Amino acid sequence: MVGTDKQLRMMMEAQIKEQELMKDKLSKKWAPYVEASAALIKKNEGRDMTALERRNVAQVLENCASQSAGRSKRSWLNETTYGSDISFLGVQLPIVAALLPSLILNDIGLVQALDRRTGSVFYMDVTYGQAKGAITAGSTMMSATTGHNSTVAGRRYASELIEDETLATGDGAHKVYTGTLAYPTNVAGTVVITDGVETFTDNGAGVLVSDASGGTNGTITSAGVYAVTFAANVVNGVAITAGYQYDYEKIANGAGVPEVNFSLTSSSLTAIDFPLRAKYSVGAAIDLEKAHGLNLEDEVTKYLAGEIKFEIDHYGIDLIEAAAMGANAATAIGAWDASFADGQSWFWKKFEFLNSVEKGSNNIITKTKKAVGNFIVCGNDVKRVIFQLDNHFKPASDFGKIVPTGPYKLGTLDGKVVIHDPFMAASRYVVGFKGDQYLFAGMIYAPYIPLFTTPTLVTSDIQAQKGFLSASGFKMLNEGMYTYGTISGLI
Repeated sequence: MVGTDKQLRMMMEAQIKEQELMKDKLSKKWAPYVEASAALIKKNEGRDMTALERRNVAQVLENCASQSAGRSKRSWLNETTYGSDISFLGVQLPIVAALLPSLILNDIGLVQALDRRTGSVFYMDVTYGQAKGAITAGSTMMSATTGHNSTVAGRRYASELIEDETLATGDGAHKVYTGTLAYPTNVAGTVVITDGVETFTDNGAGVLVSDASGGTNGTITSAGVYAVTFAANVVNGVAITAGYQYDYEKIANGAGVPEVNFSLTSSSLTAIDFPLRAKYSVGAAIDLEKAHGLNLEDEVTKYLAGEIKFEIDHYGIDLIEAAAMGANAATAIGAWDASFADGQSWFWKKFEFLNSVEKGSNNIITKTKKAVGNFIVCGNDVKRVIFQLDNHFKPASDFGKIVPTGPYKLGTLDGKVVIHDPFMAASRYVVGFKGDQYLFAGMIYAPYIPLFTTPTLVTSDIQAQKGFLSASGFKMLNEGMYTYGTISGLI
């Protein structure tokens, strides 16, 4: 069995290493385009592309090339835009080189490119391998969808301490209870046995001292054998529990060392298509070229590139907003009343909103036990309030430089990324957590082909038409990572 486990581990490590090598190979293959995209991000956002972003760009460029090769003998890779006309080393590129790193979803979701149309999202669940105190074998220790066990016993599983081990259940007819502790190597002076009314405490000399008036003391041995006599019959259905420290080294075959089990489950993720057709007059294209020196085909591609970015971002935001308002979300924040009484100053009143945001953050960690709010998506009225929170709000470095056509990064509020979405209800905002891997993520965006274009076809009526296709997958992983609130009374 040990040999089998070792072989399995070696096979998994080899597979992971092979996947990493393949990703690095793709990054090298598309290096000029990846670097051009990195330079663009550096220029517009003042930051470096992450390794994951580089691999995502390389993967979807590979997908586009494969898609193009499957439909034509030549590769139809077209230039795109990042708010302005961009030339990448004089080479026409697909939208992905500029679009992927600039998506709003990078700030609020996990972005992982697909290498095929249908992929899988893996969830890792950690379960308790054995009973220990109030913990039962097979119960959840840590889950991608539910978070960490929140009980005291769960917080002390990896220790020599036992919490709330059930010894027996009262039947309403007996006072005397005897037995042996589950971990029979208790440390002297640490055993406590109780039914919630009367408590017996180990005095370190083998005596369990009762705290009941006139109660009878019990006994405890170093082998964990106990005997207690309660002052009254233990109520029917009430658990008699014990807490103690044990010596794990004295338990044979390592059975005293708590065990955890890891398991992986998967959920399929399939990219959905977003097809479009563009039509325009050849005469109009000629007139535009002569009058303004603009290529209408390029302008059409750039416009639709922006539309694709808008739809991708909003599809993800819509999923997050629905999750934040769903039954499995963290507790809703509630409404904050922005109105103020006579003599009260708006200068101070507005800062009350910060408390609502932190309340949402706390609601997320209460729900998940593993995350706090690190981003906000807000409507117009909420944006007005956030923008006025001096010393707490910091505008984005490119704020005001790029004309927004949809959701955009407004800045940060006490370190939390703020996305202004003019399409969200004006008085609503969502507080959420964005993680960097499946165990710590609420939603995943999985691009497959962000934009594939066909060659331009001119028909007999002198009309030009061009086809566009985008394919991406989306997956909600954990609705508990989100909550929402509203504001009212804003003048």
